[in-house]
Amino acid sequence: MRGFMAYLHKHFYLDIIVLFFFILAFFIEPFLSLAMGNGFMFHPVQQVFSGFYKIMISPSILVTDYVYIAGLGATFFNVSIILLLNILLLDFMKIKMNGPIFAGLIMITGFSFFGKNIFNTIPIYVGIYLYSLYKKIPYRSFIITILFSTGLSPLVSYTMLGLDLYYGISIPLGIFCGIVAGFIIPAFASHTIVFHEGYNLYNTGFALGILSAFFYAIFKFCNLSIESVELFDASNSVVFYYILPVLSVLFICFAYIKDRTVHKTYVQVLKTSGRLISDYAEEYSVESVLLNFGLLGLVLFLLCLIFQIPMNGVVFGSIFSILGFAGYGLHLRNVFPVWLGAGVTIFIGMVMNGQYELTISSIMMFVFASGLAPLAGRYGIFYGGLAGILHVIFTPLLLSFQGGFDLYNNGLSAGFEAALITVLAEKIFVRRRKHVRKSKNM
Repeated sequence: MRGFMAYLHKHFYLDIIVLFFFILAFFIEPFLSLAMGNGFMFHPVQQVFSGFYKIMISPSILVTDYVYIAGLGATFFNVSIILLLNILLLDFMKIKMNGPIFAGLIMITGFSFFGKNIFNTIPIYVGIYLYSLYKKIPYRSFIITILFSTGLSPLVSYTMLGLDLYYGISIPLGIFCGIVAGFIIPAFASHTIVFHEGYNLYNTGFALGILSAFFYAIFKFCNLSIESVELFDASNSVVFYYILPVLSVLFICFAYIKDRTVHKTYVQVLKTSGRLISDYAEEYSVESVLLNFGLLGLVLFLLCLIFQIPMNGVVFGSIFSILGFAGYGLHLRNVFPVWLGAGVTIFIGMVMNGQYELTISSIMMFVFASGLAPLAGRYGIFYGGLAGILHVIFTPLLLSFQGGFDLYNNGLSAGFEAALITVLAEKIFVRRRKHVRKSKNM
């Protein structure tokens, strides 16, 4: 038993999530049928795989909710398979789990609800591998980039399946674009962090957004039509309202089972700025990361409950994807001012427009404004609130800039906002202050 628990601990208990989603893939819809009074109607396995095939052939551009186009079972199957394969990749390369890797795996899992699948991620992985051969650097050295690189997955799918070209042209073109993007990403992502000085947790999203804009410009120059989509609904809100608190409480339990005084370590985590590169598992403990994950998840669940947010694959996937940064710079203390600024700005926008229904884009902006949390951790509440305000104002403009190929569109906008606020805080409104504990240097 101890050996089994040690194995789970080594993987930060992500194997449990794989199993959880895999079971849901085949049993969630029969149980929903039972709950609705229609009896336990066990659907054939073929139904899951036919939905999984729909996911594979989807253009997957923002915003495409896999639950909407393929059903709950197929989506959970897609999520579990992608997470499992990436865990196996880590084991194959004998890479030890840490905070940044945990963040990458959770982000992959979250975006597998709306945009990522096996089909559109492999070409990017191949491109990074070719770059490692070209530079004569071990592939395992790029593991962080590998995990975060698949934000450009829609570029592969849309080129293959969304451009209305002959498949003999579009499929090789999509694979080629994915490989080229993967080849460029490692060098580009390491360069862009200098632009915002590590104050954007979603740095790879910033790099991918700029690359996406180049591909989008080339496609437009070649007269290829790129159409944005809004494929989602809220018909499965109840399911996700159960899953989020269950997973959050589960991770809190894991934390306390292993370390009953983990809350004392967590207090130290709250004193960090969160500036990249932070590794809370290495600096503190795995248990502090798990507790942080669970608390962030519960807070977001309560916010969804209070504001009656309709939850679907996109909303749940967005929330889940940021929870991984519980090991990589995000915590309740540094994210609160940012969310406050973003929330107030969203409300003001609703009042100004006379429209009081929360949209998917505004919910995503609120959730992913968390990428600017290190600004609040470093410069205080005022700059954190300002970051949230700017994020809500600026983010909608950038979707049209990058064409929807970059799933991490909020990371793109956060890069520009972090750069601006850093200049304001450091160069223009310079003031003496007692700094909070710094995270690791870049």
